[in-house]
Amino acid sequence: MSQMTKLKCNLDDDLAILLRDYAEQQGLDQDAIVNQAVKDLLAKKLGKHKIAQLLKDSEPENDYRLEHFFSGYDWPE
Repeated sequence: MSQMTKLKCNLDDDLAILLRDYAEQQGLDQDAIVNQAVKDLLAKKLGKHKIAQLLKDSEPENDYRLEHFFSGYDWPE
């Protein structure tokens, strides 16, 4: 499991209800759902090449994070 940074965010009440119910129905952790949703949003808005550049710039000596981020994701071209 990769290291996770603690980030506090506030969800709209309706989103919180939907997230909780979906997580319970699917037997998933809410953090996993939020992480995937944010990843999907950033992939759509930033694109693969921009994400690769940002991750490389943040830690140029370690390609693991870049490979880990791209693994198991069907990237839109």
